[in-house]
Amino acid sequence: MGAQVDRRTLERWLVANGFVLEPGKKTGHRQYSRQGIKIAIPGHGPQDLTKKHVALILRQLGRLGFDGAQVRRDLGS
Repeated sequence: MGAQVDRRTLERWLVANGFVLEPGKKTGHRQYSRQGIKIAIPGHGPQDLTKKHVALILRQLGRLGFDGAQVRRDLGS
C-alpha cells in the first residue's frame, strides 16, 4: 500500500468530507460519524495507522459511496 497513513491526516480528511467528531469516551479513541457510519481512530500509540486499520476504514467509507482508490490518493498512501 505504499506510504503509511497517519492519524492526523486521516482526521483532517474526515472533517473535510463531512464527518463529525463524536463526544469523547473513556477509551481514548476518537470517533467520527456521518450518516450512521462511525469510524474509530486510535488516540494512543504510534501516529501511523496499521494497514489493517486503514483497510477497515476504507471498507466503512465504501459503504458511504467513497472510492477506496481515490481516498488512498487523497491520504497520500
